[in-house]
Amino acid sequence: MKYFFNDFELDTAQFALLHRNGDTLQPIAVEPKVFDLIAYLIAHRDRLVSREELFEKVWDGRQVVDASLSNHIKTARKVLGDRSNLQTTIKTIRGRGYQFVAPVRIDTSSTAQEDTNDAPRNVDSTITTRSKVKRRITIALISLGLLAMLTVLGLHSAQERKSKPVVLVIPFATAGESVKDWQPFAEQLTREVIIKLRHVSDIQTIPASSSFTFHDSHQSDFIHARLPEVTHVLRARVNVRGEDQIQINAVLETVPIGDLLWDDKFLATINDSNFFTVQNTIASSVTDALEIYLTRADKKALQQFPTSNLHAYEYYIQGQQNLSLLTHSSVLDAINLFDQAIQLDDNFLSAYVARVDALRILMTYFEKPSKTLPKVITAVDQALSKDPDAAEALSSLGLAYAFAWRWDDAWQTLNAARAADDKLALTELGFALYYAGLGEVEQVNAALQRAKQLDPLNIEVADWGHWALAMVGDTQAALDWSETMLRLHPDVGLLYSGASVSQSISGNHPEAIRLAEKGVMLESGTPFSLLALAQAHAYAGNQARARTLLNDAEASNKYQCPYETAVVYILLDDVDKAFDLFNQAVAYRSNCLVFTRNDVRLAPIKLDPRYDALLTRIGLNDDAIAKLPK
Repeated sequence: MKYFFNDFELDTAQFALLHRNGDTLQPIAVEPKVFDLIAYLIAHRDRLVSREELFEKVWDGRQVVDASLSNHIKTARKVLGDRSNLQTTIKTIRGRGYQFVAPVRIDTSSTAQEDTNDAPRNVDSTITTRSKVKRRITIALISLGLLAMLTVLGLHSAQERKSKPVVLVIPFATAGESVKDWQPFAEQLTREVIIKLRHVSDIQTIPASSSFTFHDSHQSDFIHARLPEVTHVLRARVNVRGEDQIQINAVLETVPIGDLLWDDKFLATINDSNFFTVQNTIASSVTDALEIYLTRADKKALQQFPTSNLHAYEYYIQGQQNLSLLTHSSVLDAINLFDQAIQLDDNFLSAYVARVDALRILMTYFEKPSKTLPKVITAVDQALSKDPDAAEALSSLGLAYAFAWRWDDAWQTLNAARAADDKLALTELGFALYYAGLGEVEQVNAALQRAKQLDPLNIEVADWGHWALAMVGDTQAALDWSETMLRLHPDVGLLYSGASVSQSISGNHPEAIRLAEKGVMLESGTPFSLLALAQAHAYAGNQARARTLLNDAEASNKYQCPYETAVVYILLDDVDKAFDLFNQAVAYRSNCLVFTRNDVRLAPIKLDPRYDALLTRIGLNDDAIAKLPK
């Protein structure tokens, strides 16, 4: 069904909202619930629709706060260019509901077509260029919806399955001309396909944070050894073919057998038509073939565009590339690039969410949380104004609140994130840190197992999962966790430095020193790696060596959580200096303070009155703990 109103076209068969500008139809990026809301109001435009009816029909009876509906209405008005003071499209009847009041024309004809050509799929598209090379990389996005959906078709080639297939999408490779220039786009195309597949209800797809650990090593036996639950692998190569053509070759294989289930080729050519419109047309051509395999919600998710602004999408690609480098400067560059993407497309939700994640990473690893936490909160508010159900933004905020020991905020936000999407590993990591602060050992273990199942190779889960177990006093579980994660991530220095702490606590000093030295080598002597090695030597009784390493760490001009420095001073019997650093950590709102109540390394100071005062300041004294939800 197509509805025409003002300068818009709403296609309920293709889940598309288009805006007419002269003779050109431009797709409008719109969050699925907002699309459903607009479609429902149009379908019942002959009458007033109550809030209760919208909750029942659009939200399927889920418990939704009034503010969420109001935000969705506000977003719908903004998308449709309807001013809230005029209300010429959606009218509010205060206290009663809403009515769609713009004149509507209906077209019930179907737009779906089937493509039966076995040759490489040819896709034509126009791009107004400022930079020819950068413009061309965006054209491969045409294949995104088609590639994701045909992958689904391949996965459902068997009529019956005993369990959901588990799909790993290997980072797409590049070949041909200007390979280095095309690699960032190929990686972003990988992320987009993963996002599409994760929306399909009958498939379990490994998240990008785990799949990208196979960037350089992706043999079938290697994959099976690290992720034995994976049943299928999707690989693709982006081939650059001259000035104006790209061919994407994709294959789907079983694991560990390596049988080829499906392959296809997609040829993109730049010419005179809008490439987002063409993308929608190509995706529509396989809708009939996929309809019996996909739910309505699945099809809708596959039809969503990230943005209709090519320049904004390029900034977004560059931002994701910088964020993946995970250095202080690269994360700052990523935030700037996401800002530029948002300036060009104020409704670019993916850019808002990526900006939230970048700011949270900045807060966690590189800068004082007191400086960056307000920026994370503001960024999440901006993302939620575009999509009140943006689960990834809520998940990142909940984790940030846990790191910042804002216990009530963390609990409420993490539960909201889980309600919006219960398949996000960072939400479960946030719960693990929350429970670690309270000292709830069983809940820490349960939350970490969920996080590991959802995103088995996530580096943040690997790192902070160990700390949560070690700091709650479950030393053996921490040792086992570290052994597993070091096997899966043999080149990540953070994990070696963290593992050394558990070995020191357990009394295995030679192993602690060995691991800490490996951490220093892999991390090129970062302050944290030096402090971990200082702790290992202090535990082993090597006081002079520990002081030298402590001085080296403190001489760095890089930010380091004062908490770990304080631990070294405790081991060196300088308690007064340790409490000075704990006070500094409170002022910085440092993340390691989440472990203060249960950290066994703090045993020498737990009878000091200043320790009780410290627990009170961070909300972990007995009275505060008794009031926190569990």
